[in-house]
Amino acid sequence: MRVTFDAVSLNYGATPILRDITFSLQPGTRLALVGSSGAGKSSLARLLMRATDPSAGTISINEIPYPKLQLQSVLRHIGVVLQKTEMISGTVRENITFGIHPDDLVQVADDDIWNILDAISPSFRKRLCGLGLDTLVGKQGMQLSGGEQQRICVARALLKKPELLIIDEATASLDSQTEQIVQKGIDMALAEDISALVVAHRFSTLRNCNQFVILKRLTDCGENDSQVELICDSAAQAYEHSETFRMLADLQGFRP
Repeated sequence: MRVTFDAVSLNYGATPILRDITFSLQPGTRLALVGSSGAGKSSLARLLMRATDPSAGTISINEIPYPKLQLQSVLRHIGVVLQKTEMISGTVRENITFGIHPDDLVQVADDDIWNILDAISPSFRKRLCGLGLDTLVGKQGMQLSGGEQQRICVARALLKKPELLIIDEATASLDSQTEQIVQKGIDMALAEDISALVVAHRFSTLRNCNQFVILKRLTDCGENDSQVELICDSAAQAYEHSETFRMLADLQGFRP
């Protein structure tokens, strides 16, 4: 899936959030969005999920402007892993298959689900040894830990076999041990030949990315300047040429 942001700006009321964002995500590219808190990284991800529309500029999917596409037909091919997990009051199976198009769902067997769960975390099979995939998760997943909920959301994204995967703060609220487990599932997703937009909060998520878009905060930009500070192909290039990237990397002890 090819995604193009062309001079995209976003305002919330009279407040500017994003200004003059231009970059392209080519098929098979794993693109990291990097910037300080408040630079609008998550807002860009929401624009791509069509949670809102830009105030100016155009977002295109495979060279077709987003408004000309049927939203459901696009979302069918987009997988999402966010910090805030979406859980329904049903079974593990129902939660993992939640949001999958009915035409795709009929082709999903329990073995497909187990294969993904085993790859993300082998302990899940033991955890669900009683009722298996029919285990109830409780209201808003309250019977599961935060890490288990997040692993189910990663499994949901993988089961969808998306053309584009959006990852935003997927491990930000997890402890270090659980983060490593969830990150394993994310790494598995990014190892596939798919497009990915990774909103980088923890630099541990950058290891599989092969394109970097560095954003400055609007408060650090001139009146008519674009927020895009740098577009490059490696973390090493970003570290060398972007003051923003270098500052954030040093804060997290990350050296490419």
